[in-house]
Amino acid sequence: MLNNVLNIVENEQSSEFYPTPASLVEKMISGIHWESVKTILEPSAGKGDILREVAKNEEYKQFDVDCIEIDSNLRQVLKYNFGDRKLELQNEIENITSKYNCCNPNLLRYYNNTTKQYEDLPRKDVEKLEKIKMEKETNGTIISVTKQWWLKVNRIIHDDFLTYKPYKRYDLILMNPPFSNGDKHLLKALQMQEKGGNIVCLLNAETLRNPYTESRKELIRQLDKYDADIEYIENAFISSERKTGVEIALIKIAIENVQEKSDIYEKMAKAENVDDVFEDSTYLDVTDYIKSMIVHFNVEVKAGLELIRQYRALKPYITCSFSDNPYEKGGILRLINKNGNSYDQISVNEYLKDTRLKYWRKLFSNRKFTEKLTSKLQDEWREKVGTLSDYDFTEFNIQTVIVEMNSQVKQGIEDEIIAMFDRLTAEHSYYPEFSKNRHYYNGWKTNKAHKIGNKVIIPCYDVFCDWSGEPRAYKARNVLEDIERIFNFLDGGMTRELNSWNFIDYNFKNGVTKNIECKYFKATFYKKGTVHLVFTCPELIDRFNIYAAQQKQWLPPSYGRKAYKDMSSEEKAVIDSFQGEKEYNKIMNNSDYYLAPVTNNQILRLE
Repeated sequence: MLNNVLNIVENEQSSEFYPTPASLVEKMISGIHWESVKTILEPSAGKGDILREVAKNEEYKQFDVDCIEIDSNLRQVLKYNFGDRKLELQNEIENITSKYNCCNPNLLRYYNNTTKQYEDLPRKDVEKLEKIKMEKETNGTIISVTKQWWLKVNRIIHDDFLTYKPYKRYDLILMNPPFSNGDKHLLKALQMQEKGGNIVCLLNAETLRNPYTESRKELIRQLDKYDADIEYIENAFISSERKTGVEIALIKIAIENVQEKSDIYEKMAKAENVDDVFEDSTYLDVTDYIKSMIVHFNVEVKAGLELIRQYRALKPYITCSFSDNPYEKGGILRLINKNGNSYDQISVNEYLKDTRLKYWRKLFSNRKFTEKLTSKLQDEWREKVGTLSDYDFTEFNIQTVIVEMNSQVKQGIEDEIIAMFDRLTAEHSYYPEFSKNRHYYNGWKTNKAHKIGNKVIIPCYDVFCDWSGEPRAYKARNVLEDIERIFNFLDGGMTRELNSWNFIDYNFKNGVTKNIECKYFKATFYKKGTVHLVFTCPELIDRFNIYAAQQKQWLPPSYGRKAYKDMSSEEKAVIDSFQGEKEYNKIMNNSDYYLAPVTNNQILRLE
């Protein structure tokens, strides 16, 4: 039967059937990102020459492949070449040959490992193998069925590509259409892929070189629109099964996936007067950022609830069956939440909880919102952010959270400042290099008082990668962000804003690791595992030292309350050792800054 079919095909010399040679198919499929391809359409499949080359690689066998072929005889060949029967024949051949260390299905002898000689196959296997070969024979040529190229075509879905009206989406259309109307075929493929996808097409070069028809002109416009890659090839079919010297154009088109718009979301956004999709911006004021988040939360919630309502209303029309059996009445489509629960079975409250949680988590990931929280408090709030999923993302609820956060900061900030002071002056003082951080003076009723100067050295391990030696900004941030956070709190907004982490990241990427300007200091990182900090705000260092000294009772109780000239000799002695009369008078003249209680600062306030 197959002999007859192929003879008919070969005798149709007037047909536009020109099988694509393997060398040309290689050019067609080169550069395709197969990892993103799941569905393939071959709209002028012939007898499957293009698909055969695609399938030569094992990894390409799991594709969802559809074919279209207008010639009924060729459709029969396709069904044979890429059908289940061919795979069965292949497996039978392999079962026979594998028993005898024989890898060639045409070889009727095998190598006997015992006798070390080539011997004839047993007669029963020879007969079976010959029967299989005869079933595959066409015009005296055995059609290869080795696994290296077998690919199952899932289906032949239509006859004429130009009349095909698909709903299905294809990742890739591979095509060698008839030369006489290839323009119409490629325009059809472009129409199918307008929302995203890839096309590889062979055309008669004359189609592009001589655009005398409206369809050719339109094709030229479309190829220009999508910035198609076009390669002209001469004599591409000169050695093919059916020879032709026509010059061809190899066209490759990659169309980006179109971002679909939601009518539901657009409607809700218009109602809330929202023009843009919410984006996290480090340049937004925190208050503006939060208010923008609240608006988008309301839009998202309303859109989601409307989607659930629409789905429930549509459900009776998209059932799995026409049966009246209640067990077969489930929907073909299901609306599923992240936990795998269907929204047609559960309360919308689950959707609300998930959406609330998303926005609360987003808020606590914003550095400007949490920058004045210590690392400990940040960790505590991130752990309990899940409890906020029961609360709508509203200004009232956010303000309530802020009040609680401010209260916690006020309770613990003194301890955090003292802990940082001890870290900078005492924690590593047993190492000679780190001991330079500590500057001693005679304190109130003690001679063990100390403070920091304008330069400190602290450990900073793992900033430089062990194997590459490249600096890593996130490691530097882990070391320095608590210092900057404490100074932010002490500073009370007096110092100009500066994104230290962007500066560090930029300099590290450019190979700079010394004298990097941060908000309160210049940082120099060393591969031995230290960072040198030179503080650029002496007034803030003074305030830091004064606060720590007062808390440790190293300064007289009258410090900042009594003029130097009115102090006792004992009090003056401490002041002289700590900073001197001139510096003390400077403190007294600006006591609102140097001596203000740190607990007066709030981390955030919504206006």
